[in-house]
Amino acid sequence: MKKLAFSFLAVASLVFVGCSDDDDENKCASCNLLGVSVEACDNGDGTVTVSGAGESEVLSGDELEGQTAAEYVEALEQGCGLLSN
Repeated sequence: MKKLAFSFLAVASLVFVGCSDDDDENKCASCNLLGVSVEACDNGDGTVTVSGAGESEVLSGDELEGQTAAEYVEALEQGCGLLSN
């Protein structure tokens, strides 16, 4: 059940699409989504480590839903900014 909730939060963060900076490698973004602290870090190798609710998962390929790792992290960062306004 925790994995399902964690996966939902990770996918929900993708609702907000953003642009990436090509200069930033190994960039991390974090925020609170529905009371759960979520962090996504670009690993610099095309994968993203998403952590939250005491769990961690590495996403790559299709799991990033057509985004690069940097775009995924940037989307989380921008999405959290929109939610806090």
